Parts: sequence; C-alpha cells; structure tokens
Amino acid sequence: MTGRDLYAAPEGRMYRVVRVPDVKILRSLGIFPGAVVLKKKRYRLGGPVLVELAARQIALGKDVARSILVKEEA
Repeated sequence: MTGRDLYAAPEGRMYRVVRVPDVKILRSLGIFPGAVVLKKKRYRLGGPVLVELAARQIALGKDVARSILVKEEA
C-alpha cells in the first residue's frame, strides 16, 4: 500500500508517516517517516489539520498536510 496524503485521510484514525517534505520544523515537531500520528480533525473551508503526536496537538496547514504521505495503522 502506497498511502494517502494526511489532509485527505479520514479523521479519528492512527497513521504511520511514510513521507514528509524536507522541512526542518516538521522534524523538530516529531513528524518524520515512521512516526505515528492520530488525525483528530480537519477544519472546514481549507483549514488546518489537527494531529496528536506524543501527547501534543499540532495544527498543520492544508498545503503541508497534503505533502505528508501516511498509511493507516493496522
């Protein structure tokens, strides 16, 4: 399975990150290949995606979330 972008992925599920853009802030937040995130919510009208990672909630802009490739955890 290749995965899907985080923005389009259904809410309320756990995902393993497959690919991320080369942006230093994402690595410092703990978002890198192999990391597991919970997609909590996608805000309407092109708003951000809210994910939970290591007991932190992080809002990611639409363009950033679209560039992060994830696959659902079994």
